Amino acid sequence: SFSPSTTCCPISPVISVVPALSSLNTTVARSDGVFDVPSCIANRTDDVTSRVCAVAKDWRWAMVDSKSFAIIIPVEQDPKSISRERFVSLLEYCEEELGVDRVLAVFERPGLSMSEGFPRTLRYVGFRVLPPDSVPAPLSSDKFFVMSYAV
Repeated sequence: SFSPSTTCCPISPVISVVPALSSLNTTVARSDGVFDVPSCIANRTDDVTSRVCAVAKDWRWAMVDSKSFAIIIPVEQDPKSISRERFVSLLEYCEEELGVDRVLAVFERPGLSMSEGFPRTLRYVGFRVLPPDSVPAPLSSDKFFVMSYAV
């Protein structure tokens, strides 16, 4: 079993320029190299990708730092198409197996309504809006809307 520790997960520098999510949009949930993956997760990328993809095929993921797992969610995500059980299972996996402190839901700002759709649904399961000054450095708060869930 994986035992998380800060020495286990040294982080290589995170790329400081993140292209717009639309240019990264794929139909497969995966880590796409925008962010460096901690070495202790590097050998689990297929498992992580599989778990993210089980929730929604067009979701993607990234580690923004050693304790923050980001799920990149399309703006047009229909809440009714998401399996609650699989989503909860993904959150539990992040806490128990990856040892992260928080899960971030990342949306591109253009076209996003924070009061309806998937962001509204996430508030009901415990996600909170991350203030712009708390958005991790690789993400620009003027381009991305980020919600955080403490695990």
